[in-house]
Amino acid sequence: MQPSTTDTSTAKQALLEALLSDAGLKNLTQTASTVMGNPVLVVDPVYRYAARGGFELDDADDSPFAAITRAELSEGDMLQDEAVRYIIKCGLDEEIARSTGPLTRYNDMFRLNTMTDAIKVHGTCLGRAMMIERNHAFGDSDREVFEFFVRLLAQELQKGGFLSLGGPQQGPYFLSRLLDDEIPNPITCTRKMQLVGFAPLPALYVVCLLKKDSQLEAREAESIRGQLQPLLHHSLITMYEGELVALVSRPPSTQLPANDEAILARVAATNNLFIGISNEFSQATDVRSHLNQARAAIRYGSTFTKILEDTHVYRYCEYTYMEMLDICNDHINLINYCHPAIWALWKHDQSHDSELVETLFAFMQHSCNTARTAAILSLHKNTLLYRINRIKEITGNDLASGEDLFLFHLSIRTLIYLGFLEPRIKPRTSADLHCRK
Repeated sequence: MQPSTTDTSTAKQALLEALLSDAGLKNLTQTASTVMGNPVLVVDPVYRYAARGGFELDDADDSPFAAITRAELSEGDMLQDEAVRYIIKCGLDEEIARSTGPLTRYNDMFRLNTMTDAIKVHGTCLGRAMMIERNHAFGDSDREVFEFFVRLLAQELQKGGFLSLGGPQQGPYFLSRLLDDEIPNPITCTRKMQLVGFAPLPALYVVCLLKKDSQLEAREAESIRGQLQPLLHHSLITMYEGELVALVSRPPSTQLPANDEAILARVAATNNLFIGISNEFSQATDVRSHLNQARAAIRYGSTFTKILEDTHVYRYCEYTYMEMLDICNDHINLINYCHPAIWALWKHDQSHDSELVETLFAFMQHSCNTARTAAILSLHKNTLLYRINRIKEITGNDLASGEDLFLFHLSIRTLIYLGFLEPRIKPRTSADLHCRK
């Protein structure tokens, strides 16, 4: 086999001209085969041929490469089942995902070396390109030119017609591009949703899944996608900036249904994840700002797990006050905004080893219902009434004014935010924060 004689600059120029000619993917692939002197192919994520170049065969050629090529040409545009099984068995996709450039390895079916790389756009794999060492041996210049070719393929696949091709990757690709767009056009967004077959229900949520200690790897992400399947009807999901991001649509509601959150809690526990859920919204063009909400929910929920029992699933609506306090804390000393009565009560607790602030917090959380508050704190009702009377004495407040209770509640949450207080009783869900008769 002759060594490579590919001239790098000439080859790159020819490939660039092929891309700019707008003659399409097949022309670009054929040009790559011509300039590199070996067969080149492009397949989509479901192992369907998108383009091939350099696969012309002599009638007398009885090599394994020729036999496989003839069989696939006669069967259509799909890889043979045997070839797909071989890819899965040898873990080729996983190797490519871990590789930082083209992967060169011996192919037992072709009995030839191959060079393979993933075609990625915004972290989404749109396909794979392969060059087969049939006519001449790979050289350093081949690797450089092939890598350049793969980058051009990514640009070619982003051209207008790609979303209309169908297939499982169009939805994730669309979502990734939408997340990148700071000012998306509503009309264009609607048209593209139609192209990818996404017809969302009225209520939208962004769900962000983040690994606690590192970025998600491709194999982990695929496993988690599988676990999330019951959640993903009427939804899109993609890898974006090292996180799994889902755009979930549901019938009109103010929050994600409980059964969906139960699925997320199981996935979080199984895979050591933090999961954030945005507020409900209605326009897909607002997905970027709501991803920021989901990320903020993770940031505050995982840091300030002092109110709710930590399931590692965080709703943004439960931590908005934390974000407000965080913004304010950058500019002012928040302790100055703590109500003097609550500050006096906290000082009393410190000097007398009592729990009056937490008692007041639980009392207000449960709509000043003494029976429920006593049950939550595991106190006899008379003990609770004694504490409430002491609170009234120390604060000089009869706890009858809604305005005062609001200020007291805000002050206690400020103490929690600043780390002065961590409630001993943590409700399991936000629903438990409200009085239930």
